[in-house]
Amino acid sequence: MSEFTYYLPGIIFGVLAGAALIWGILIVRELFLRSHGKAVCMYCKAATAVLVTPQYLFLLPVSFGTRYEDPEQYLLSHMRPILSKQQIPTGQRACRVEVCRCGRCQKQQVVITDFLQVRGGESVKSTYVFPLETFQPLLRQWDAIGGPPRADR
Repeated sequence: MSEFTYYLPGIIFGVLAGAALIWGILIVRELFLRSHGKAVCMYCKAATAVLVTPQYLFLLPVSFGTRYEDPEQYLLSHMRPILSKQQIPTGQRACRVEVCRCGRCQKQQVVITDFLQVRGGESVKSTYVFPLETFQPLLRQWDAIGGPPRADR
């Protein structure tokens, strides 16, 4: 028994170091996939693929430096559909919503990119991943405004 207690700190350190290493690898993998335009499944952490559906655009009633608490609730209550980037007023932020499906577990999710349009480019403020079911009513609003966004985004 005394030998076990002698080696116990080493065993605990080894287990914690192994867990930290695995966690670090998963984080680096997720950052790598996101930097290459791919999302990671929020359920099983496998790579997801963007479905054929177009990217949806929504206007946000916030400007450059504004922050909001609880992104899921804020986005659900404040996103307004728009048809093209030309409808984004100067200095106002917008969101691009992509619907993704996991190749492993087949679950769907939305990847929401909050951005500010600056001189034709996008200054990304945040990227969020949420279950599709939560944002499905917002995506259905496209029927009310005449369909999905045009290709001239």
